Amino acid sequence: MKKWIITVLIGIFTAGSALAQGPLGSDEAGGRRQGDPRHRPAMSERKRAQIEKFKAEREAARQLAETARSEADPAKKAVLVDELRTKLTKGAEKMQAEHRKRLQKAEQGVEKMKARLAEAEKNKEQRVEQHVQDLLAGKKPERPEWKRHQGGPHGKGSQPPVE
Repeated sequence: MKKWIITVLIGIFTAGSALAQGPLGSDEAGGRRQGDPRHRPAMSERKRAQIEKFKAEREAARQLAETARSEADPAKKAVLVDELRTKLTKGAEKMQAEHRKRLQKAEQGVEKMKARLAEAEKNKEQRVEQHVQDLLAGKKPERPEWKRHQGGPHGKGSQPPVE
């Protein structure tokens, strides 16, 4: 009985660890998973510089807070706390400005998508009828312009340039 339980447990642990690694050859990148840092696309130099700047500002705020915590003189401590508050306020304003910019870009994308959808609704019957006629005639349906770019509809370079 004991040997049987041990054999079953070994089989479970072996299968569990094999499943946790994922099937071999499942990904072109050597079986790497989404969470794997090596799977992430390369970061632009601008983005990397922004991250480094943010880390430096955060560290400066931590050091300033540490200095304020260890300061015994209440007047100097109040000055340090005000300086810390000013730095954090500027950082929060930068983040809000960045979020506003991202929101504006997303809203522009939504407007473009609405325009495309309205255009598609106008021409829907005509496109369906043309597709029916093409299929009945044995013609290969023409691919939309945005699908003609390399990579297909979901690949890199699949969308036409933004105007």
